[in-house]
Amino acid sequence: MKQIETDNTINLMSRINERANRFILAELEKRGITDIAPSHGAVLVALFRDSELTMSEIAQRVNRDRSTVTNSVNKLIDSGYLATMKNAQDSRSTLVFLTPKGRELEPAFFQISQSLARLEYQGISAEEREIFQKVLERIYLNFS
Repeated sequence: MKQIETDNTINLMSRINERANRFILAELEKRGITDIAPSHGAVLVALFRDSELTMSEIAQRVNRDRSTVTNSVNKLIDSGYLATMKNAQDSRSTLVFLTPKGRELEPAFFQISQSLARLEYQGISAEEREIFQKVLERIYLNFS
C-alpha cells in the first residue's frame, strides 16, 4: 500500500483563522459590539474606504461571491450599520453605504486590526513576513 504524503498546512491555517476570529470577537465584545461577526469585517472595511459601493463592487473587493456578500450586507442592514439606495446612474443596481452607526465602528475596527497585526507578526521579521505572504499567495493560486 502506497503511503499518502501529508502535512498539516491547511489544518494549521484553519486553526490560525479560528484563533484570529476568536481574538476579533473578544476585541469587539470589549468595545460593546456584539452583533457583528468577523466575516462582516471585510464588507465594513470596504465601505470605510469607499462610502458607496454596489453589491458587485463589494464582492469584488472582498473576494467573495455575491450571495455571500448579500447575506452579510443584509445582516448589517438589520443591525443598523448599513443602508441601501437605488443607484442614480444605473437603476438596475443598488448602492450600499454606512449609516452613522456603521461609521462609528471605524475607529474600533482600526484599533482591532492594529492589535491583530501586532499579534500575528510578533517575533517575525519583515523579511520572513514578505516570504510568508508570497508563499501563501502561491498556495492560494494553486487552488484557482
